[in-house]
Amino acid sequence: MRLVIGNKNYSSWSLRPWILLKHARIKFEEVRIPLFTQEGDRLLEELCPAKKVPVLYDGQLVLWDSLAICEYVADKFPDKRLWPEADADRARARAMSAEMHSSFQALRESMPMNCRRVVKGFQPDLQTEIDIDRVVQLWEQALVDSKGPWLFGRYSVADAMYAPVVTRFQTYRIATPPLTQAYCEKVLGDASMKQWFEEASHETEIIAKAEINE
Repeated sequence: MRLVIGNKNYSSWSLRPWILLKHARIKFEEVRIPLFTQEGDRLLEELCPAKKVPVLYDGQLVLWDSLAICEYVADKFPDKRLWPEADADRARARAMSAEMHSSFQALRESMPMNCRRVVKGFQPDLQTEIDIDRVVQLWEQALVDSKGPWLFGRYSVADAMYAPVVTRFQTYRIATPPLTQAYCEKVLGDASMKQWFEEASHETEIIAKAEINE
C-alpha cells in the first residue's frame, strides 16, 4: 500500500489514515506532497484524483477520502480490530467518525492544524466554542462508557479521526475537563503521534493561512 499525504505540520486529513496505519503496525509506503507549492501542484495533479490529500493506493484500488481509507483499512485487516466489537459500540464509533468527517467547520477554520505552534491567548468565537463543547461531549461520553484509555477501550478508527483535534487543542491551549485532558495526553504521548510531530518539526514549508496570529 502507498499513502499520499500533505505537509505533516498542517494536513489534518492526512494524519487520520496515517496514524491509523501506524498504530495498527500496517506497512505502507509514504509519499509526502508539499502543498501550495509548484511541485505540490504537480504531484496533486499526478497522484490525487480529487486534487486533495490523502490518497491510498492498494494494487489497482485508488481511494481519495480519509474516512473511506480508514474504513477500507479496518475491513482489509480485521485482525487489527479497528472498530469496536460490540454492535452498539461499533455503530456509535461510526457515527462519531462520520460527524468528525462532516461537521465542526468553525473549529476547522478558526483553529487550523499547526503542529509546530503554540498560540497564546487564543479566544474562540461562539461557533468555535460550540464545536469544542460538542467534541468534548462526545469524548467524555465515550470514555465514561468504555472506561478508556481510548474512546472505545481499544484504539479504533474513531481515535484516528479525532487525532487532529487533539493537536489543535494543544496548539490553541484549549482548557478541557480532566477526563478529556487525560485522553489528549494519551493521544499526544502515543509513539505514532510523537513520530508525526517530530517529522512535522523538520518541515520548512509555510502555509500562511494556517498561521494564526497571537
